[in-house]
Amino acid sequence: MRTDNTEHKALFTIPTAAHSTTLATIKPLPEQRKITGHKQTDAYIWVLEVIRLNEPAHLDAAEAALKKIRISPKEAGERYSRYLLANGADPFQVAFGTIGMDNPARAIETARENITKATGVRAQFGSYETAFDDVEAELVIKSSPKFIDNYDWGWTAAELESGHIGGGRMTEIDDQRRAFVDGYRDALPDPHTLSDVVREFVYWDWLYQVRNTAGKELGYEFGYSEHHRSVYDREFYLDKLLATIPLVTRAEAVEVCHWFLESGKGEYMEDDGAAVIINLVGECEQ
Repeated sequence: MRTDNTEHKALFTIPTAAHSTTLATIKPLPEQRKITGHKQTDAYIWVLEVIRLNEPAHLDAAEAALKKIRISPKEAGERYSRYLLANGADPFQVAFGTIGMDNPARAIETARENITKATGVRAQFGSYETAFDDVEAELVIKSSPKFIDNYDWGWTAAELESGHIGGGRMTEIDDQRRAFVDGYRDALPDPHTLSDVVREFVYWDWLYQVRNTAGKELGYEFGYSEHHRSVYDREFYLDKLLATIPLVTRAEAVEVCHWFLESGKGEYMEDDGAAVIINLVGECEQ
């Protein structure tokens, strides 16, 4: 078995930081509004809004401001809940609107974590916008003659006219498309070892996470919703390799097993997940 896969490693290695992380602009403070009419509650809500900006220039001041607010997080949450109910919000909207109000310390911790993530994006890509440019692996996929960019691929004329397709039929089309593109093996280098497979999974997950962070920093409501479907077709192919590529060493089996269990992939792979575990505990070359 070939164990040296330089091309695959080069394509799916997370890049090191190479850009300045200095912010070009500082996010403006939110407007101080009269919401509930209770000054301390409204002040508390505003400070939480400042914290959730994930703006390093404001965070320390917001944390200091929290210490000056006399109302407790619990009372502020209760007052805001009563305000929302009195103004027509349903219980779900109230629950959603008051999430995190009782734990400002956690809000600050989360903000610091998000600031660290955002700094990492700028260090690796230079800007949030650049994080959405196609990486080399995506460009390689798009170079394939098999690349499918049509989300209606496989639909019949009748299905296109109705604009509707059932779940079973969608699964059938997904299977047909994945069989056709075959993991884009015609363009991307094949993983030779289980460690190669894991490296590629980690890379795609990293790319999703950095784009999600970048999207939120750019004001996208849901950050980054999903990769292009071609990436998931590639990952579907990788799932199969986890159960079929033989082990190289026992140490590799242990590392891959730890990753597999922590990734949660076994929860949706069902029978294939069991096949992966069987592969990992099988005989390997020493």
